[in-house]
Order: sequence, then structure tokens, then C-alpha cells
Amino acid sequence: MTRLEFKDAFWSKDFTANMGYETILQRLLDGRKMCKDVEDLLKQRALAEEKYGKELVQIARKAGGQTEINTLKASFNILKQQIENVGNSHIQLAQSLKDELKRIEEFRERQKELRKKYESAMDRLQKNKVSLYKKTIESKKIYEQKCRDSDEAELISKSMSSSSNTKQAEKSQSKAKQCKEAANEAETIYRQNVEMLEKARIEWELEHINSCEAFQQQEGDRIAVLRNSLWVHTVSIS
Repeated sequence: MTRLEFKDAFWSKDFTANMGYETILQRLLDGRKMCKDVEDLLKQRALAEEKYGKELVQIARKAGGQTEINTLKASFNILKQQIENVGNSHIQLAQSLKDELKRIEEFRERQKELRKKYESAMDRLQKNKVSLYKKTIESKKIYEQKCRDSDEAELISKSMSSSSNTKQAEKSQSKAKQCKEAANEAETIYRQNVEMLEKARIEWELEHINSCEAFQQQEGDRIAVLRNSLWVHTVSIS
């Protein structure tokens, strides 16, 4: 069975849109919240276990029975010791939960730092791509308008070439030449913007693929870590 990859699925039809990437990013943010929810669960459980354990130890140590003798006294002391042992086991469980809580917190922060690295790069490249796209569209409109102006000036110049008014004909030829030069200049600018936009698109696409791969790894790691944490928690209280 072919493995499903983030980089093969999360793309947007709109050139300037970034919905695919934003969908993945939101999944990671939701995953981060889930980590915090697990941390909160472990924290609350650890507090409860620690409180219960300390109360049991305190109960056992404060219990009387000093006036009793022989085997009944021995039995009572064993009972107290067992209660204290149970209390200590709950305190130990609380500590193991705290240790697991710390591991999840550290894991979450490592993921945050790595995510921010890719997030920063993608934000920069996305803004650059959108900016160049708008610039290219604008230069295209200017180029098309300059071409229309040039064609119109050329038609006027040709119509005036047979005119007896030499001065007017020369003026129309000069204008046609200027319009042609302006159109050529606009074409050059338009071509340059298209080339820069294509370069920006390639850079964005490569970074998008890299981000998808990194984010998929992060999501897989997160699921594995939380699954293991829940399993450890379940075993420890069973």
C-alpha cells in the first residue's frame, strides 16, 4: 500500500493561496494543545496521587496501638506498615507521572522550536511570492496598455504619413516611436517580473515540500510519544 504523504496532498489551486500549508500548521497547533491536555491530566493525577499517598503515610504513622501486646499488636503494626507502603507507592507513582509530564513538556517545546523555524521560512517566502505576483500582474496590465497605446500611435502615424502636413506627420511618427519604446520597456519589466515570480514560486514550492516532510515527521512523533505516555500511565495504575 502506498504511503500517504503530506507533500502530495496539501496544495492549493489558487497561486497566492496557502490553505494547504495552513491546514497542516493548524493540525500541528491542535496537536500541541493535545500535548498540553495530556500534561494537564498527568499533572492533576500526580497531585491527587501525591496528596492521597501522603495522607495514607500520615494516617499509618499517627495510628496508635502502643498499648496492645503480643500477636494482635504485631498484626496491627503490619497493617500500619502496609498502609504506609501503599501510601509510598502512590507517592512514587506521583513522581513517575511528574517525570513523564516533564518529558512531554520538553518534547512539546522541541517541536515548537522546529515548527517555528519552518513557519518563519514559509511566511517569508509566501509574502514574497504574493508580493511578486501582484507586481507581475500590475506590470502585465501596464505592458498591455503600452502595447495598445503603441498600436494606436502606429496606426495614427501611418494614416498621417500620406498627409500634406509634414510637421504633423513627423510629430505622429515621433509619438509612435516613443510609444513603441515605452512598450518595449514595459515588456522588459514584465518579463523580469515573470522570471522573478517563477524563481519565487520554485523557492516556495521547495520549502513547502520540506515543511510538509518535517511536519509529517513531527505529527508522527507526537502521536508516538503521546501513545506511549498514555500506555505507560495506564500500566502504572493497573
